[in-house]
Amino acid sequence: MHGYYWGFRGMPRSGRFACLNYMDSPWGFWLMIALMVVGILLVVLLLVSIRKKHNLINDDSQALAILKNRYAKGEVTTEEFQKMKKDLK
Repeated sequence: MHGYYWGFRGMPRSGRFACLNYMDSPWGFWLMIALMVVGILLVVLLLVSIRKKHNLINDDSQALAILKNRYAKGEVTTEEFQKMKKDLK
């Protein structure tokens, strides 16, 4: 049986990459679990960062709307409005 490699579970493996099958090693199962956990964590972190960015955009636009409303009512002067608007951006 030239060219065959016997895997961890006694199944023959052939070909060039026969020794690179992680599931045939004693740690293969845990390696796959760890990779899945890392992948899930990356997806969760990506979703959290997108949500934070979206909330910041909404907060900024809401603050600008309040400032414009106060300017329209005459509660702030033009100079104050320009300064506050610049501070918000």
